[in-house]
Amino acid sequence: MTHGDDEATKAVNTPRSVLLVGPADELAARCRGMCLRARVMLLVESDLAALTNTAVERKPLALLFPEDIYAFDSVEFDALARDIQAAVVTLEPGVTDEVIEARLAEALLRAEVLRQPEPPSSRYVLVPDGLRRPRRR
Repeated sequence: MTHGDDEATKAVNTPRSVLLVGPADELAARCRGMCLRARVMLLVESDLAALTNTAVERKPLALLFPEDIYAFDSVEFDALARDIQAAVVTLEPGVTDEVIEARLAEALLRAEVLRQPEPPSSRYVLVPDGLRRPRRR
């Protein structure tokens, strides 16, 4: 097995997950339902003390924060998300389920795109048909 095979195996074995940080019980219950509808395989809940270790270990696609917790140290939370290639979703008081679902779907897509391997570089580039200049006659 080559190093590349090892990396591919890790990517395949990482479940589609979300990390919910320090939520109130009511918000956690709502998020569980939305994660099921978004085909999230695992919703992990964490407090601030275990956040970094849990995020690095689980590598979730998104970090969900109640707005007041995120405001506590947004710069560090953003840095953690960058390190694990996750998206941050903040949830303000009174946020509707529809808004949470939309933010979650967008965050999952963003993180999945971030985690796509870079295509091998080449000096040749394929140009789609729509972008070609008309031929001179």
